[in-house]
Amino acid sequence: MENFILYEEIGTGRKSVVYKGRRKGSINFVAIVCSDKSKRHEITNHVRLTHDIKHENVVTFYEWYETRNHLWLVVELCTGEMLIWYCKNTIVTVCQPFTFTFHKV
Repeated sequence: MENFILYEEIGTGRKSVVYKGRRKGSINFVAIVCSDKSKRHEITNHVRLTHDIKHENVVTFYEWYETRNHLWLVVELCTGEMLIWYCKNTIVTVCQPFTFTFHKV
């Protein structure tokens, strides 16, 4: 983890803390997740599942590190509002109901 600079804490979980950070010598920010080693099984599964996924709607996984007491994940930093806030504060309206028409072929 000596290659990264940690900035402010941007989130917490039961056994994890998420920091805004960046790689030394880079101007690109990332999210750095610091997890307790007791979550090794979950973290390993997460890494295995997201390592090769490249999609605009999925947070990009970059790399991970292990230190004496923690597992560290480096992932894409997503800025903006939290999804739960957006879901709770958005009114969904339906302008016109869908109509299905079946034709004999």
